[in-house]
Amino acid sequence: MKCPICGQELRPSKKDPNYFLCYECKKKFKVPQKKTEKPEKAEKKVRRASAEEEQSYSNIPPKHVRKKRETEMRKAYDEMLAVEEGKRGKKKKTRKREEIDDDFFDDLEEEEEKMSKAPIIVLAIVVVAALIVYMLFFR
Repeated sequence: MKCPICGQELRPSKKDPNYFLCYECKKKFKVPQKKTEKPEKAEKKVRRASAEEEQSYSNIPPKHVRKKRETEMRKAYDEMLAVEEGKRGKKKKTRKREEIDDDFFDDLEEEEEKMSKAPIIVLAIVVVAALIVYMLFFR
């Protein structure tokens, strides 16, 4: 057999007899399989052809099973929506609590705005001064 790339003669591999090696282009090729049809294989092909006409797939269940599962899923989905609608009424009550809590925090924010910002400014100046002293004397 000849190499399809460079045309040199292929040699059988010593490690794996299922491959031929080309030493010119340093590639390996599988040994071609002989295609001889036995009567059993011919019958299988006929069976496959008839199966293709029916179009039955192993991963798709029959129609009656699919219909049954679909009705079950629809029923479960409707029940889920019904339960979800029941929860929505409860959520409205919690929204009122959130509004009350928001009013409480609004009052706190107003108190914080009334507080003087002088202590924060003094603290920032002290931190900057300490940083300058550290940089000058300890480095």
